[in-house]
Amino acid sequence: MVMELRLAERHRVAFEEGKSTVEPSDGAAMFRMLSGFHERPAPFSRHTTGDLWTDPHVSKQMLAFHLNSDSDLASRRPALIEGTVDWLDRRLNLSGKAVCDLGCGPGLYATRMAARGAAVTGVDFSSGSLDHAAEHARRAGLSIDWILGDYLDCPLPSDQDLICLIYNDVCALSPDRRRTLFDRIRAALAPGGHFVCDSHATAQYAARVEETVYGRRLMDGFWADGDYFGFLATFRYDALQLALDRYLIVEPRRVREIFNWLQYFDPAALCQEIAAGGFETVAVVDALTGDPWVEPAREFAVVARAV
Repeated sequence: MVMELRLAERHRVAFEEGKSTVEPSDGAAMFRMLSGFHERPAPFSRHTTGDLWTDPHVSKQMLAFHLNSDSDLASRRPALIEGTVDWLDRRLNLSGKAVCDLGCGPGLYATRMAARGAAVTGVDFSSGSLDHAAEHARRAGLSIDWILGDYLDCPLPSDQDLICLIYNDVCALSPDRRRTLFDRIRAALAPGGHFVCDSHATAQYAARVEETVYGRRLMDGFWADGDYFGFLATFRYDALQLALDRYLIVEPRRVREIFNWLQYFDPAALCQEIAAGGFETVAVVDALTGDPWVEPAREFAVVARAV
């Protein structure tokens, strides 16, 4: 990738100077880079989640999306978040319970659960999101513990009554990482404690389309503060009901790739994986309302109890 980075800088200067000549060796290197980018990777062969959430510029963009009340790109809209916390409270009675919100982001769920009387711990590896969450909680007079770290390996609070993994985080994890996480959650729960996670349903996978998109400052400057060229290649893995959005971001002095995996689940299959971690399924419900899940094109949530 070092050679390609140097070539990207050379071509940027050439275009600025009005030159159109490309050396054959340069063209071959660029062709190899773009050809490799368009090859279908093995499922879950590379993980870049940390890069997405810890890059200074991108993490600010992600926080802005989280806080955009008119968008569902990073978090659900406020009314939907309220609905989720409402059904969690109805079903599990949050008041007085020890609750851990994994991947809490800027605390949109954590603060609402704390406002209903739960003793909440939020876990996230975006320092910017946690800073926002802590300040928002302080202004609201809410006492919440915050842990900066990756929930796959950082210390988790013990004796929790409820651990939540909300907004389809489970869909981004490979099978081995899911198993690791389910084991860790089981160890952190109090006897009889509950685990709740939501997921995209397999019926939603049909809408995914393989395509390639290219643009200067792709996604309106989301990926970098300065100028860049962005490529997006979307791949489908039909046998696994798995999709990949693979991004190539070419800046004057940096070239990087982002792999966004998204697994679509059948409720029975996800419940089976969760059961292998030491849980029994209590209910499969509509992720937004908590009602029994009946619509295959809607996201569902699994409510499980430690056994």
